[in-house]
Amino acid sequence: MTARPGASELVTRVVQDPRARRFVESRGVSARLVRRCIAGESLTAELDVTGELLARGRLVSATYLAADPIDRSEAKDRRKRLRKLLRRLTQAGYAQDGRTDISLRLGLLGAHVGRDGLAMATEMTGDIVAGAAEAGTRVTVETEPGLDQAAVLAAVARLRRDLNADVGVALGASVARTESDCAELTRAGVPVRLVRGPVRAPGTVRGRREADRAYVRCLQLLLQPGAHPTVATHDPRLIAIAEELARRRGLGPDDVEYQLSYGVRPRRQTVVADRGGRMRVYLPYGPDWYPYLVERVAERPGDVPSLLGASGSR
Repeated sequence: MTARPGASELVTRVVQDPRARRFVESRGVSARLVRRCIAGESLTAELDVTGELLARGRLVSATYLAADPIDRSEAKDRRKRLRKLLRRLTQAGYAQDGRTDISLRLGLLGAHVGRDGLAMATEMTGDIVAGAAEAGTRVTVETEPGLDQAAVLAAVARLRRDLNADVGVALGASVARTESDCAELTRAGVPVRLVRGPVRAPGTVRGRREADRAYVRCLQLLLQPGAHPTVATHDPRLIAIAEELARRRGLGPDDVEYQLSYGVRPRRQTVVADRGGRMRVYLPYGPDWYPYLVERVAERPGDVPSLLGASGSR
């Protein structure tokens, strides 16, 4: 007997249907939901929202949403746009002291283009890392489906070694190898942003309950003096566990960073920020917002009516 798919899986099937995408994009029915999830399509919108968040005591992780390039020319265009993002953040005074950082995927810079794509993407990421280091901030490289996690970690290690720069990595706790990677990265002093990650994908643990357990096991490895991890989850139970572990281990407000996506649990963001904690907001912008929106809606099925039935214009 075939298992019935969960609500989030059904949502994903619906919104990934090309017909649903055309409906959403052509009718503009997602305008309200999009505004809740991303800063906007333009860099100007990103900078405006970044300024508002910083003024309210948040930190920001900026990420550019664009389709993966199909050739080297498009990869260079993505690099150009990331350089411009970093330059504008620096000019606005937002990048200093890590108030904002850049989060990116190697796939965005051409890792999937040909046999040498990963090497090209690593080289292009190096340009962004060098600029970020000069501006006083960090680049975090995200692991992603379609790229071997070991290859991404090797690229991060190379960037840190060759550029002597502060490069972090975002790992999904649901990936089976992440627990051992967390232990090794903590020993090496590599900053880790821990997300839950995909469930029931190849190479992952089975089910959300086991994913939660894996998240806690990774937290126990990461929450060490001097490690400075980022706890990136929307689950209040996991956040509470992280806070209790940090308290027991004598870690202060500057030792642990918490990260929530833009538009998620704003009251929680206020609580952490107002008590002096490091609350960073994952703030995406760019033209290819639909896949990100799909991911967010899959996490929050109650938003489906807003996605497929609301009215309005973009």
